[in-house]
Amino acid sequence: MIMEKLDSYFELTARGTTVLTEFKGAVATFLTMAYILAVNPAILSTSGGDCEYGDNGPFGPEYTLCQEETKRQMVVATAMTSMFACLVMGLWANLPIALSCGMGMNAYFTFNVVGFKGFGNVSYGAAMTAVLIEGIVFFVLAITGARYWIIKTFIPEPVRHAVPAAIGAFLAHLGLQTAEGLGIVVGDIATAVTLGGCSPEHRVPLVALDEACKADTSMCVTSDTYTCDVLGGQMESPTAWLGLAGTVLMVILLTYKINSSFIIGIGLVTVISWFRGTAVSYFGDDALGDAKFDYFKQVAAIEGFDKIAMKYDFGGAKGSDYVVALITLLYVDFLDTSGTLLAIVSSMGLVDENGDFPKSRAAFSTDALATIFGSFFGMSPITSYIESAAGVEAGSRTGLTSIFVAFFFFLSIFFAPILSSIPAWASGGSLIIVGALMCRSLSKVHWENPAHAVCAFVTVIVMPLTYSIAYGLIAGIGTWMIIKAVAFVLGMAFGIADPTIIEADEPAQVEKEAEPEKFAEDAAKESEA
Repeated sequence: MIMEKLDSYFELTARGTTVLTEFKGAVATFLTMAYILAVNPAILSTSGGDCEYGDNGPFGPEYTLCQEETKRQMVVATAMTSMFACLVMGLWANLPIALSCGMGMNAYFTFNVVGFKGFGNVSYGAAMTAVLIEGIVFFVLAITGARYWIIKTFIPEPVRHAVPAAIGAFLAHLGLQTAEGLGIVVGDIATAVTLGGCSPEHRVPLVALDEACKADTSMCVTSDTYTCDVLGGQMESPTAWLGLAGTVLMVILLTYKINSSFIIGIGLVTVISWFRGTAVSYFGDDALGDAKFDYFKQVAAIEGFDKIAMKYDFGGAKGSDYVVALITLLYVDFLDTSGTLLAIVSSMGLVDENGDFPKSRAAFSTDALATIFGSFFGMSPITSYIESAAGVEAGSRTGLTSIFVAFFFFLSIFFAPILSSIPAWASGGSLIIVGALMCRSLSKVHWENPAHAVCAFVTVIVMPLTYSIAYGLIAGIGTWMIIKAVAFVLGMAFGIADPTIIEADEPAQVEKEAEPEKFAEDAAKESEA
């Protein structure tokens, strides 16, 4: 009886999947995005939250202690907000898409809005008010259908086809870097990025050489960005090679159609990395490693919310800096979430000939509701996670996957010390693999038409290089608008036909239009296998 109700509500049979397949996909999705439990609190707490400067200022022990307490509370808040978002997506939209605090959005919120240790022009309370307002505006756009209409109207065909591949390239870029991946691609003073893979002792941090840093080196802002060029040691890092081995293992397992490929690869590398005293240990032999291991040994820990809950400051929500922050949060979150949703749903073969998909209004509304909910607990905007593609590749097709992911986030509320200890080099390989598989969407682009080809290429290349889904979409859409504007002027003045229009009866187009149905059939066959 229960299985029949599950099948009916989540359309398991209709989408060619099973409860077990959905569970495996959920595990794959959760493992690839579990890093958010550690990364998001680390980024957001850098702003200082609602902490006040003590007698010794922002670098005194009182402020530092407050920051640490804020960070621990944000671990639980991140898990709880993600759980709520995934539940809504699964129960309402019936899509296998997980949500959490958006990477990039949290960095913008911290470093550009509130500022490092609160040095920005917008207070933490006012910034949280901006997040709340943004969520409300987004919800109105989504529930009325205006959000989907905007996407359908203003995102041209070549950009829509290029977005999955562009996000795939972005994912692979993340998987190759240190914070979320293998650490093979690192920073470079001359070329921005270069070959890395060096051990921690060979890493030289890159700093922002602004006026404050020039005047006082203690004010220099550092980040996870570093270079291996100064001290050498490229590709000598044991963790990079362990991560590569895990990646190869996952590729081999995928080749043999084993749906648990991501679980096996990530799990094996993680367990190996938990042993202390080895060259690949996640818990190094230093003060930081000891702190991580002490936190890991707690197994279960729950924090309160007194430092982060309901910290709105409506009185401080004014001024040009605040308006800029609100507008930026709106358009970046709009484009990021829209691109992610369309990419994943397209890869599942659920998008119809009009570019729509089942329960699209509910799907676009979910991240808005989650953003409103997250603002109650001091979180930056919530967005759909492209890492959900890992679950889709493992066979996920329904919202039951999101329900399982929500359950994992619920467990992480109690077991954050364990789940936040999954090394980046364990999950980075899965991001690279998923990125590669998502590039198949490029087969739908009309490469024989220069206008379509250039717009698609610009979208794909800009997205990973600017570290932003939004900027990739802006570049692709902007290029298309310029070409269309020129074509319109030439057509009106000289009667020249618009070269961007593809005739529907062209053989190549007919073949391409049949691909979504073919993909759906292939996906169903793979799920059955």
